Amino acid sequence: MSEGTRLICRILDSIRDDYILVVNQERRIVYVNTPFLEHFGYRREEIVGKLCHEMSRPFHEPCTAAQGQCPLDKTLSLGKPQTTILTRIWHGQRLSYEAMFYPLQDEGLVGPMVVGVFRDITTKRQLEQELRHRHEFESRLIRISIDGIIANDRQGNILIYNEGAQKILGYRPDEVIGKLNVAQLYPPGLAREIKKKIYSEDYGGPGKLENFETVLKGKDEILVPVWLSACLIYEDDQEVGVVGFFRDISERKRMEEKLLQNERLATVGKMAAHIGHEIKNPLMLIGGFARQVQRSASLDEKDQRKLQIIQEETERLERFLTDLGSFTRVSAPHKKPGEIIAIIHDVAEMMEPSFKEQEVEFSLQQPSEVPIFSFDSGQLRQVFLNLFKNALEAMPTGGELRVQVETVDHDLHLIVADTGQGIPPQVQKELFNPFFTTKDKGTGLGLAISRQIIEQHQGDITIESEVRRGTRCIIRLPME
Repeated sequence: MSEGTRLICRILDSIRDDYILVVNQERRIVYVNTPFLEHFGYRREEIVGKLCHEMSRPFHEPCTAAQGQCPLDKTLSLGKPQTTILTRIWHGQRLSYEAMFYPLQDEGLVGPMVVGVFRDITTKRQLEQELRHRHEFESRLIRISIDGIIANDRQGNILIYNEGAQKILGYRPDEVIGKLNVAQLYPPGLAREIKKKIYSEDYGGPGKLENFETVLKGKDEILVPVWLSACLIYEDDQEVGVVGFFRDISERKRMEEKLLQNERLATVGKMAAHIGHEIKNPLMLIGGFARQVQRSASLDEKDQRKLQIIQEETERLERFLTDLGSFTRVSAPHKKPGEIIAIIHDVAEMMEPSFKEQEVEFSLQQPSEVPIFSFDSGQLRQVFLNLFKNALEAMPTGGELRVQVETVDHDLHLIVADTGQGIPPQVQKELFNPFFTTKDKGTGLGLAISRQIIEQHQGDITIESEVRRGTRCIIRLPME
């Protein structure tokens, strides 16, 4: 062995992290460095001069030349470097190695050789696996969180959008990630205001926003009230984006509004009782005297018309007081088993003369059998009376009024649909508010009373309408 070769061998033996062997064109081992022998537990005389495939101990899954997959064979045949991952089991532990094979061709060599360099990457692979598992775990937590989570870069491009955000806002992740700017999920100008608050010291300190009540804009342009928390994301002390966590508080807002409405109703109830007591009796006297005077033959047509207006307005005020009293004194329902179809027939029969007068065609669609369940017949009769009157007023020149009865699981669905004028969108959201009306002589309490009654039956009532195409009122009542 020449002095130069011995020097190279000493250099290779001093390398502690790489395990090196050299194989000739016959695939016989001509050299291994000392770290290779120490790590794999060989003596030099055991393996030098032997075929590399005859080594029995190193690897758990040895490659064979017969299979044509050995990277060493490929290096010899192709003359190009090859890299692969090999494993072995040592004292019950699975070890991984990155194996790199380089062709070695020189005029001074008898034939081509291959240098194999093995590097233990067990710790690296374990860290990579732990990091991957942690990333998958964190991603899964983000994905299944009931809270909405959205992360965006400094330009506002959305990078993360979880299932919670999808449920709250309606957008699918593929409709948002890389396609929408976070500002598009807010009403105009609000995103800029939110960002200012994140940088201020007033909402949790600079870079944070804690439990801030605001609104987000859903897929159908619906504004969703949310509790929003957000913080800046940093990487190497550089701001790279913002992550926001938000929770839908629509139900809480609804309950707050209902509580406020109940408080208002309590006040209105006291006022109604006092007003009714002070005004009802004088109104009856005014109306009675007007009728007596109207019967006098000495009045001309103009005076007769004035007395008629007095009577009509007196009656309107009496109806208002009656409705107001009903609204503020809706009692708990007295439920008894009954047939809801019979109630609908009774109300339709009561209003049949009005239907004929306005040329409104009434129809009822029902299943072959509607279960008997408990309800307050008087209160539900009042609900159908209110709805039928509203439908009649929406069809002054005639039309169709259809009632459809369906059973869905343990609920009864009642759909009252007309072909009338319809209701503009800006009006629909006000329909159930007390005293809101679009009628010249309406009190604005019919639908409010109806909703109170249905909710006290543990049900709900909604309205769908299109201008010039009609209105559908959907009532859901539990049958248990």
